[in-house]
Amino acid sequence: MKRFLAMLIAAATLTFGGMAHAEEPEPFDLNKATVEQLMAIPDANITEELAKAIIDYAKKTPFKFSDDLMKVPGLDNSTFEAMMPVEENDSVWYDPENADMVLGPSKC
Repeated sequence: MKRFLAMLIAAATLTFGGMAHAEEPEPFDLNKATVEQLMAIPDANITEELAKAIIDYAKKTPFKFSDDLMKVPGLDNSTFEAMMPVEENDSVWYDPENADMVLGPSKC
């Protein structure tokens, strides 16, 4: 019985332990993002429908400023904040490493 419990605990640790230490997605240009990349942003809760709306918007009007994301239908403040958009080289990037450089929507 003790052996069974030890095996059960080990299996649970291997199964769920990796989930707690999931790696952040690599930085990417939101103008060139894929549905999969957008849906993988932690805590953004981006659905496939919203990901496609972001991609469609970027194809018509590329994002130059972080505020431009707020023009995407269905994208709210909590999603915007989770995306941590960073303005770089006339584009907008998702980059979890540069969260301190995040530019939020203006309050004007």
